[in-house]
Amino acid sequence: MRVLRTTIFQVRRLLGKILCPNRHAWNGTRLQHYYPQQETCQIPELGFLLEKFFGQRDVGTFVEIGAHDGIYVSNTWGLAERGWQGWMVEPVSELAAKCRSNHEVHEGVKVFEQAIGSIGTTELTLFVANALTTANSDLFREYASVPWAKDSLSLEKITVPSTTLDAFLHNSAVPTDFDLLVVDVEGFETEVFSGLQVGLWRPKMMIVELADTHPDLTVTAKKDYRLSSKLQSEGYVVVYKDQINTVFVRKEICDEVYA
Repeated sequence: MRVLRTTIFQVRRLLGKILCPNRHAWNGTRLQHYYPQQETCQIPELGFLLEKFFGQRDVGTFVEIGAHDGIYVSNTWGLAERGWQGWMVEPVSELAAKCRSNHEVHEGVKVFEQAIGSIGTTELTLFVANALTTANSDLFREYASVPWAKDSLSLEKITVPSTTLDAFLHNSAVPTDFDLLVVDVEGFETEVFSGLQVGLWRPKMMIVELADTHPDLTVTAKKDYRLSSKLQSEGYVVVYKDQINTVFVRKEICDEVYA
C-alpha cells in the first residue's frame, strides 16, 4: 500500500514539474520540495525547513495538537504524504471527522477527538470559531475586535474531554525522541506545554503558534514570549519565526546540520 501511495505521489510531483515547475496546485498542494505543503500553510518555506533538518525521509513520526481538518494551514500534510506516522489531536467533532476523511489514504495517521490542557484538567470549554476555536476566553474576546478574526466567531461553546500532553503521548505509545511536535491551539499553548516534560520526550523539531510579535494580538504576548524563552533554555534553537509561528530545533541537531 505504501509503495502504491509513493508511486502516486511521484506521478503528482512529475506532473507538477511539467505543468508548473515552481508551484503547482494539486488539490491545493505545493510540490516544489520533497515534502509537499498545502497552499494555506502559514510558513511559506516549511518544505525547505523540513528537508534541511530531516533530510528526504519516508519514515518518521509527528504529533499535531490542534489538527483542524488535516489540510487547512496544515504543517504536517507533506509528512503524511511521505508515509510518516502521525498522531493528530482535534477536539471539535466535525473537524476531527474531516481530518479522518482527509487522511484516510495515510495509513500511518491516527486522529484523536479530544483536547490537551494543563495538569489536573479533565475537560475544557471551547469557544467555537472554526480555525480560531480556542479555550482561551480572553483571546476569544480579543478576536471580536480584530477585523480578520471577528467574522469567524460564534456563540457556540462546547465542553470536551482533556488530558495532558504527557499522558496523551504515553497512552498513545508515541516514542520518545520523536521527530516533530506541532502545537496550534489558539492562545492555549502555554497550558499545553505545562503538561509536557520536554526533556523526557525531546522532539527533534517543534512548530508552535506564538503571537508575542503579532501586531493585532496582545492577550497572550507575555506568556508566549516566556514559553519561547523556556523552550530555548531547554536546549532548542529558533530557526524560523514570524508573527504567528515559531520553529524550534534541538541545538545538537542544528550544530550537526551547520557543522
